[in-house]
Parts: sequence; structure tokens; C-alpha cells
Amino acid sequence: MAQSTSVEAEQKFDADASTPLPELHRIDGVGKVGEPATHQLEAVYFDTQNLALAGRRITLRRRTGGPDAGWHLKLPHSPGKRTEIHAPLGQPETVPPDLMSRILAYTRGHAVSAVATLTTERTSYQLYQSDGGRLAQFVDDHVHALVSLDDGHAHSWREWEVELAPGHDDAAGDKFLDAAAALLAKTGANPSERTSKLATAFGDLWPAAKGTGREMPQRKGPAVVPVLNYLDMQVARLLLQDSHVRLEREDSVHQMRSATRRIRSVLHSYRKLFKPYPVAELELGLKSLAKTLGRYRDAEVLHERLTKSLDELPGKLVLGPLKNQLDERMKVRKDTSLSAIHARLNSPRYFRLLDELEAFLEAPPVAPSVTPGARKATRKFVNKAAKRLAKRHDAALGTAVGPARDKAFHDVRKAAKKLRFAAAAVESIHGKRAAKLSDAAHNVQRILGEHQDSAVARAELLKLGSAADAGTAAFTYGLLHEAERAVAEAFEKEYLRSGKKARKLRLRK
Repeated sequence: MAQSTSVEAEQKFDADASTPLPELHRIDGVGKVGEPATHQLEAVYFDTQNLALAGRRITLRRRTGGPDAGWHLKLPHSPGKRTEIHAPLGQPETVPPDLMSRILAYTRGHAVSAVATLTTERTSYQLYQSDGGRLAQFVDDHVHALVSLDDGHAHSWREWEVELAPGHDDAAGDKFLDAAAALLAKTGANPSERTSKLATAFGDLWPAAKGTGREMPQRKGPAVVPVLNYLDMQVARLLLQDSHVRLEREDSVHQMRSATRRIRSVLHSYRKLFKPYPVAELELGLKSLAKTLGRYRDAEVLHERLTKSLDELPGKLVLGPLKNQLDERMKVRKDTSLSAIHARLNSPRYFRLLDELEAFLEAPPVAPSVTPGARKATRKFVNKAAKRLAKRHDAALGTAVGPARDKAFHDVRKAAKKLRFAAAAVESIHGKRAAKLSDAAHNVQRILGEHQDSAVARAELLKLGSAADAGTAAFTYGLLHEAERAVAEAFEKEYLRSGKKARKLRLRK
């Protein structure tokens, strides 16, 4: 199916029916204003009955009339910006499969149906720079909305919108939008408090936004606030990456697993802030999901690493069609694990986990013993994670060289990862000190990540080289194994040289 994707940057304004049109040519940067074009638009909006998409500020509509008729899906991108995906009109009541794939993490098996119809009389003006390049579009919309939920209601209003043309950099675009806002305000328009026409149509029925944090953390306020804000953002990231995985976008499995691990790690580090049972159940579900995602990601990393190692060997030392054999073997491994991921993401078990995560964030089961004092309480949790890292380091140094030592350094890496996320979760309270500690832990994680990848590669090469049918290829596998051993030793030395900073850092009063 033909489909296009773009990032829109726009601002909306409320205008009375009698408000005169602004003098658009007076906006800084505008060299010419195009002739007005008028269109009659009808947009049917789709959502679940509990407005699961609206709660995440996602809109799904089918629009007829105008130059961009078709299905439109708008997903959050960054403040003031959304990713917009277009698909052809197709059938009125059938959402295109590619668009449905992007929202399954939000709808979770619940039916999607029409919840509102908006008819708009739109007059649009193209705004050009002095060199003739298109700068933006200004639209004057007279809207009539019919909402079909809760016995239905109708609503009419007028609004203006300024949307940047694609291709403008963020700084220049933001400057232009600020200039446009200033002129429109002088004309009598006010920046809209609603983020979309659909929000205006629903009025009081419009749900509160999820995944955007809850309140500004205070040093002497509740310790759970910065933690919950961080979890909010990571769950939003997990849901967004879900659609990318379903569409098999590059690096999406890695990003989704990363979000899953961050959530689990922070829940574990700050578990004493909450009642134990919900946290324990969520940790189990997240661990299982990360494991499913990890099989593909591990095969992806191993494939890339071994391919690079083979390419770097002189051709005369590569005995046999090893690269082709590696590609075939890893393709089977990745295809199998990817099938398992898709099965998992369509399972009731997965949807239930997402429901439980959102329920946890909406009504946090805070432990009764938790008292105010975010700075003091979170410092204790972060420093505990730092001490765990130092303890794991000492244990690794006392372990004999071999697989046991590799595992011990892997345990150090996992401790560094927990410290990194624990510190990152409370940067809003501890500022640069927490950021510095998180960065130092990340450096340890990176170095020992290379060490662990080498250990995994050596295990694979040993298995390949000792196979009964290895033949002369065993020689090549042996060379690669020895090269990986040297790599691991180099990264171990780098860690011992540079990891001291992370082991010594603490959050201070």
C-alpha cells in the first residue's frame, strides 16, 4: 500500500467568527502570500470506546475533500511536533493494516470505530519566502463537529493554524512560528489550549494525557514523583517502539528492549517506594518480554560481529564459504526469533502487561512507609546501586581467568546498567551530579558490553570450530577465537583503567 510519512510542526489559534484575517505578509520571513484556496473537508475519527488513542495524543482519521484526502495517523514526535502517516482512502470503515500495526500497542485487541465526524470549511494560504521557497501554510477553518460517544453532542467553532512546510530546520522554524504567533495575537486570536480539533470537539470528554509526566519534582516532595515521571516516559517509548518492531524497522528491536530494560531496572532499584507485589509481577513480565526481544537482538549483534571479523581476515586464511554459511545460519536464527517476537506482541499476555504498566502509573501503589524528601531518599537508592557496582567489581577481580571471569564482568556490566538508569531517573532532583554518575556508569556498560559480546562470540566460534563437520574451517574459527580473546583482554584493561570513576562517584548532600 502506498504510504507517506512526515513530521509536522504547527501552532493552532482560537478565533471568533468576527475576527478579521491577519495581514500575513507582515510576518517576519514572509515574502509573498499565495492566493486563497477553499475546500470542504470531512474527517471521520476512529478510536476505541475508552479513547485509548486520544489518551496518548494519537489521532486516526479518514478525510475526504482537499489535496490530502486519505487516512491520516498522527503520532507524538516531540513538543509541538507529530509524525503524520498518510495512506490512500480505501474503504470507509476499514483501517489500513499498516496503520493498524502502528497502534496495536494502544488498542490491544479492542475494536476501533468512528467516534466523531468533523466537517470543515477551510481557506488556506501558502506563505513563501522572498526567494520563492514555500515557508508555511496558514489555514482559516470553520468547523462543525458531531461526537458519537456518550449519547453524542455537536459543537462548532473557528480556528486558525500555521503549519511549517517540510525541510525547515528546528531553530528557523521555531523562530518563524513565534513571529506568526505574535502577529496573530495582535489580530485577536489566542493560542489554542487544545492540541487538536478532536480535542476541541470532545471538550470535557477529552482524556488526560498519558506518558507526559505528572508534576514537577521537588527536592523535599515525594520521592516517587521523579521515578514515576521517568517510568511514564519509558512506557511511552516502549509503546512507540512497538509499532516500529511490528513494521520491522532497523534497530527497533534493540530500542524496544532498551525501554523494557529501563522500566524493569528502575522498578527494581526503587522497589521499596512501592508495595512489593505489583512491582514483582511487573518485573517478571518485563524480564520475559526482554528475553523474547533479546534472542533476536543477540543474534543480530553476533551476526554483525562475526561478519566484520571474517571480512577483516586475509582471504587466504578463510577456509571455505564461511560467510555464506554464517549468513544462512544467522538468518534462520533471526527469522525464528522474529517470529517469536511477533507472536508475543499479538498475545493477550503482552497486552495484559501493558495494561498493568499503565494501571501502575495511573494509580501508583506507593508503600505506606514512604515519606516526603525526594532528594534524600533517592540519593540513598542511587548510592546503593553504586556500592553494588563496586562490590561486583571486587568479585570479578577475584575470579580466575576463563568463563567464570567473563560472567563476573558481565555481572559488573549489569550493575553499571542499573546504576545508570537509577541515576538517570532522578536527574530532575539531583541535576548535574546524577547526570555525571549516569554517564560514568554508561561508559562502564559500553566497555564491558564489548567484553561480553566478545565472550558470546568466542562461545559461538568454539562451538563451530569443534563441530564434527568443521573440517578445515576449524582453522579459521580458531584464528577468530584467538582474535576475540585479544579483544576481550583489551576491553578488560580499558575498564580497569577508566572504570574507577564510576565506582567512586556518589550522590552527595
